[in-house]
Amino acid sequence: MKNNSFFNSLNTKFNSQSSFLINLILFLTVVLIIISITSIYVSNEHTIYWWDFVGYQNAANNLTNLFRASTQRAIDDILGSLSQQKNYLITLPLIPFLYIFGNHRIVYILSLNLVYLLPFSLLIGAIATKLIPIYPRWVFWSTVAIALLIPMSWSPSLRGYPDIGATLPILLGILFYLKNIRLTAWWQIPIIGICLGISIVLRRHFAYSAIAFLAAISCQVILDSLTNFKFAIPTVNPPKSPLERGTFNSSKSPLERGTLLESGIKISLISLTSFLTISIFAWGFIQSSLTENYRTLYAAWSLSIPDIFWRYACFYGLITLLLVAIGFSVGILRKFLIPSTTIFLLLFGIFSLAEWLILLRYGNIHYSLHLTPIIVLGITSFIWITIYTFRGKTKLIILSITGIYLIINLIFGLTPIGKFNNPIRPIFASNFSSLIRSDYDEVLSLTKYLSNLAPNRELVYVAASSNQFNANIIRNSNRIINPENWSNLRAISKPHIDTRDTYPLPELLAAQYVVIATPFQKVLLTDEQVLKPGQQDLVKFVYDAFSQNLPIAQDFRKLPEEFVLDGGVTVSFYQRIRPTSIATAVQTLSAMQKEVPQRPGRQLDWMSLSQSPYITYNYSAVIQVSDDGYNLMTDPADVTKETSKYFLYLGDLSSSVKITGKLDFLHQECNGLSVRFSLLDEQGNLLDTTAKNYFPGVTSDLIFSLAGKSSVYLLLEILSIDSNKLTDKCGWIINDLVVNK
Repeated sequence: MKNNSFFNSLNTKFNSQSSFLINLILFLTVVLIIISITSIYVSNEHTIYWWDFVGYQNAANNLTNLFRASTQRAIDDILGSLSQQKNYLITLPLIPFLYIFGNHRIVYILSLNLVYLLPFSLLIGAIATKLIPIYPRWVFWSTVAIALLIPMSWSPSLRGYPDIGATLPILLGILFYLKNIRLTAWWQIPIIGICLGISIVLRRHFAYSAIAFLAAISCQVILDSLTNFKFAIPTVNPPKSPLERGTFNSSKSPLERGTLLESGIKISLISLTSFLTISIFAWGFIQSSLTENYRTLYAAWSLSIPDIFWRYACFYGLITLLLVAIGFSVGILRKFLIPSTTIFLLLFGIFSLAEWLILLRYGNIHYSLHLTPIIVLGITSFIWITIYTFRGKTKLIILSITGIYLIINLIFGLTPIGKFNNPIRPIFASNFSSLIRSDYDEVLSLTKYLSNLAPNRELVYVAASSNQFNANIIRNSNRIINPENWSNLRAISKPHIDTRDTYPLPELLAAQYVVIATPFQKVLLTDEQVLKPGQQDLVKFVYDAFSQNLPIAQDFRKLPEEFVLDGGVTVSFYQRIRPTSIATAVQTLSAMQKEVPQRPGRQLDWMSLSQSPYITYNYSAVIQVSDDGYNLMTDPADVTKETSKYFLYLGDLSSSVKITGKLDFLHQECNGLSVRFSLLDEQGNLLDTTAKNYFPGVTSDLIFSLAGKSSVYLLLEILSIDSNKLTDKCGWIINDLVVNK
């Protein structure tokens, strides 16, 4: 009775006229905590960010600069990005902060946490009031506090991921659903559908949360129809047991969905609204999702089941997971939690776990956001079950131990104090403390050396792809050194991942410099930005080619300069001394294919051997237009004096080959082109060849036939008849080029 009297007294105070002021003070306290923790965290960092840790920050900075220069150009960029895998829409709310306070890391992270982390914690607090049937204001603010005590609420945004913004529509959808699980209010269906759709538009991987949401509703309907379970509806005043005070006011199921057909129609309408929302904002994504096999493309991120289970368990800490399990299980057994809400949240959590720990198994920290809300709600349930169940010293001891653990867990998760390894470490959350690079100055010196080495945007290929050293680190280091002209240093390391990318031959042939880091730099299973082992063999091939002085490496000379990074990593440089011959290029490709027999995920049948894929933004020299048909073209921005272009066909070939297509001239002033096809073996030896001349204004259908036993590759050479003519005066495109094998 004393326990109930205490909370009745507190509840009365909250319902008084001063409740608004109290809520405002608590809200401002939360804001101050977010600002303080973020500022301290970022101010302690001393590193060069790379890959996902800086990708969206750079996009937000570029967009801010565009808004400063031209609002229309910025809007065009945003609209143009909507069909891409990653778009600028999620960065849009951050632009005012960056516009006013400058393009600084601390401004970017602060804006992320104020715009997204703050409402994230508030929305979970609101959902908790639909789960725990007592003292809603206290439940709300305690849940907000718990959300901010979980390191994984902070870690993704502190690392620069904006994905927490995409959780907000999902949480809103859950809140709108829990407001009336009968879905009898007409507005719920379109609002929930829009929420799910917007979440997917902001970050594509939240399609899995939308699927888990719809699956949870569907299962709840089926379970309700099978069991006809009578859920109790709690009243306002707290009784002996939170749900014992409820009454059954209808003989029907409280879901009151009428029939399974009616429920199915409502769920279908939510799905349709979600689909229409995505279609309006990101139709290109829908088209690509129908043609791209994302499971294959992203197979490199899919860890083994034991690895991913342990990784996620360590994200939160084993004791945290134990508290969550106790919170939900005891809450159900003691009938403390609202059953309909509990069933939905548990189903949503189960489907999310199945997706991320069994089906997808992606290990990067931002994917944990699909599970963090359930973790927070589980701990909230544990706290309030303890408050409601125990008395006196027992309650005080349990709450004190839990509170101390959560505080220590936060400290171990976000500060250098947590950087230790021993058998008890996994009971606390993984450490994601401020990033500090002791070789910071050495990396800047290395980048400055490369900038001086390649002042005219010469292509620099970096045969290293680890979290310690990669081309992205060099490019972002150049942003620090040359903020106005950072893009002048064209450092690349494509491919980065075998299953997603392409053979690196075009990049190697275009490179004027190659950077080698010894020992070979690859992503490790223990890294934050993680890959499944054995997914970077193509990068390793380039490293081996120069370490073992293969024929393609003999077209370069080693420079005397070297830089030594953390861990004894030695970085050396090679400069091109002559062009690589077609025979050597073919031999190199053949060796690559033997090293990596499975074709990389985005490798087409045709590749360009003489045009860098990095000359023009969003330009591709090879475009697949049908199962067998390709369009090949010159880059309209290429004004080099190269008068010949080479393309290589990697598809299967028979002893007799027929080639068809249509050549179109982009400039009528061109004096003509010579088109030559040749069959080659794996050593680049010529087996058969044929050529024809074509001129503007004359029928230019391509019909070629060749024959050659043991042919492995088909080479296309297009040569300007007038060798003194610049390439941009003889621009061309071959449409629907088909090789009949």
